[in-house]
Amino acid sequence: MPLSAWLAILPEWISAPLVIGSFVLFGVATVLVVRHFIPHSLLKPHNDISGFVFATLGVIYGVMLAFVVVAILEQYNDAVQTAENESSSAYSLYRDLNLYPNREAAGQSLVALRAYTLSMVHDEYPNVKAMKWDAKYQPSLITHKTSAELWKKIGQIAPQNLHEQSIYTIILKDINSMMEYRVQRRLSARTDLPGVIWAVVILGGLIVVGFMSLFGHENIRVHLLITVLLAIVTSSVIYVIVCLNFPFVGSISIEPHGYEYLIELAGW
Repeated sequence: MPLSAWLAILPEWISAPLVIGSFVLFGVATVLVVRHFIPHSLLKPHNDISGFVFATLGVIYGVMLAFVVVAILEQYNDAVQTAENESSSAYSLYRDLNLYPNREAAGQSLVALRAYTLSMVHDEYPNVKAMKWDAKYQPSLITHKTSAELWKKIGQIAPQNLHEQSIYTIILKDINSMMEYRVQRRLSARTDLPGVIWAVVILGGLIVVGFMSLFGHENIRVHLLITVLLAIVTSSVIYVIVCLNFPFVGSISIEPHGYEYLIELAGW
């Protein structure tokens, strides 16, 4: 399991202090170690040069960090839209099956749709949220079996006239759309930021925070306070990236509200 997923699974009151506290401790430790070996009086004359380098470093890292945040937020919003489209297609399938004239054939498909919908809420989504997949591309083998059964029941419908054929065509469109969105959702659920980006984000943050130790401040308390504030702001943004990286994991994970609405509407 990726480290970012493990952090997202943890409760916020544990993961947030863990991420932010790590940067704060690193910043404080760096300042204390540097000041122990290099007196602040030797660093103070170079504050102007250090300030210029720090400003350049901060701009480069800030732009890169902003790019990552925007990209990860767009990915999260796309996942939300995919999940909504998937559940909307399931609702359309339920509605169109209820319109099909052959009640016996439609009834068997509705039973299969009920099993599939309940499995989505009680099996697949919880497995994805906990990052406990039954297979590489199948969060829940139970849901996989119910989806196969749903395909089978709908495939057994045999339209007897043009009216049934027209509705059946719409039903096929509904289930195809639902399954396509499901594939997209499963892929987005396991999409992690590339390792090189994580390396730049973490290493860049540590460098920015650690660079504060190269400034010569007479008052060590002020020096530590400035370092701590910078570490908190930097690590808070990184924590946001951690929370949004896996959109179906953690406290802000996408929930199956669309399927839950369908269950309530259908009385399942």
